[in-house]
Amino acid sequence: MFNVHLKMKVLVIVLITLGLPLAGCMGGLASSSVQTNSKVGIVKSVSKMNPDKSFQVTNRHAKLYKSLAKYGKKDWVIADYADAKITTLGAISKYVTASGTYYRMVAYDSGGFEKSKDAMTSTDYDAFDDFGVIKAEDVKQVNVVKSQWTYKKRQPYYIADPFTHRIWDSPIYTKHYTYISHVFDRLTQTQLYATKELIKRNGIHYVFLETVNKKLGWVYKSLKVLIRGKYRDIGKQLLKVKAHDKLIKKQQSAKSTKSRVGVNDSLSVPQRAYIVRKNKRKISQLLVVGMDNRPIKIVFKNGRPTKMVGYTYRRTVWKTITNRKKLTSSYYLAHDSLDIAITDVKFYPKSSKLLVRVKTIGGGDGSAKTLIYRNGKVKFSTHIYKHVLTYSYANFK
Repeated sequence: MFNVHLKMKVLVIVLITLGLPLAGCMGGLASSSVQTNSKVGIVKSVSKMNPDKSFQVTNRHAKLYKSLAKYGKKDWVIADYADAKITTLGAISKYVTASGTYYRMVAYDSGGFEKSKDAMTSTDYDAFDDFGVIKAEDVKQVNVVKSQWTYKKRQPYYIADPFTHRIWDSPIYTKHYTYISHVFDRLTQTQLYATKELIKRNGIHYVFLETVNKKLGWVYKSLKVLIRGKYRDIGKQLLKVKAHDKLIKKQQSAKSTKSRVGVNDSLSVPQRAYIVRKNKRKISQLLVVGMDNRPIKIVFKNGRPTKMVGYTYRRTVWKTITNRKKLTSSYYLAHDSLDIAITDVKFYPKSSKLLVRVKTIGGGDGSAKTLIYRNGKVKFSTHIYKHVLTYSYANFK
């Protein structure tokens, strides 16, 4: 009968000959491959850590070094307490050595519009800020989320301002890597629902949004971005249509918007024009919703503009113009706030086939025009500025 111990010896010899690792020796092989120095001592074990568990440096005299091999050498300091105290860090590796336990740290990062699925799962953290190695006793684990809860009943919302904030996979800097997963450009006429809410450690609130059949992600909870309640068609809300009047809605096609996502503007928002014809003939009212989702109403009498109303993103009256001189040629609707797009309105004489042109000038990525003819014809166009970084809308549906 063949000896069992002899079998094991033969197996070990074969494995060594083939260069295969022995069971139970993986940790030793991994730790022996980590370079160290006399100050740190030999590495006893190496293990992976979850970088989504956040840490902060607590020791005012602590320093983070390039590696274990460079630990304690002043020429290889990556950051000190002053640099690291304002940064949320995640630990990706744990080293147990003869002199104690060390963590390899990375700074929490935001991919923004340039989301990368690889960055969420990769073990190569060159894409993130590498904060090097620090002693475990010099940091403490912290909660970046103060509290989070799910609503008993989903809360309805719709969009006010579509470009100031975007939808994130997770609230920014609550995980080691966060990115923009969706934009509001094509959701301005969609009923949205908030199902969850969280508060970050700094007191900022985020809500988790969904449509009827799709989960979207997290957005900063702000009155500027979201209007609480059931979605209302903006034309029916802001225009008074009498029994003998006819309301016609025209909307820009997705192709006409060029389907690009801007960093500063909502380039892919379809412009809309609501036209009211008095007794189904002459245009008596006009409501134009620009690229920034902000409405402007113009009232006409005998083909001439008599009143123009500029609204806020929340559909409340912002400015009313009735001065005949101002409504003769053009009017520039601008606001002191840089967060509000500029609207340039041009009026045409009665002899022209054109009635009015409404141009939205955004925050730096582009502009958009709605051109209305006296016969009710409408032309939309979106112009994206040259040498401006934009992204395909297909990546943010």
